[in-house]
Amino acid sequence: MEHTKPDSGDGREQLHQQYRDQLSQYKSANASLADIAWTLSELEQQIGILEAKQETDPQLARRISDLRRWRGTLEETVLRHMYRTEELMATVAQLRTALAHTIPPDA
Repeated sequence: MEHTKPDSGDGREQLHQQYRDQLSQYKSANASLADIAWTLSELEQQIGILEAKQETDPQLARRISDLRRWRGTLEETVLRHMYRTEELMATVAQLRTALAHTIPPDA
């Protein structure tokens, strides 16, 4: 790839700032995704435990139904966060490539 020299140091600094901002957003989104995925995993375990107990306690059906609805909502949230995280990761990769192919103004 061809190295390019930005018009000024401000252009490279602006690109670098965009990279840092996007990287920060990516890290936050990734951490949020991990938290939600962990919550979903815990919820699925709880549903499994309650389903096993349901045979001896028929009143658990309502609680299980509520947890299943919550699980559905969390699954949708996980998917949205996954897509957002992937978008941010792609943007970070593009900015990293752009930075790698620009020559600092003093070079």
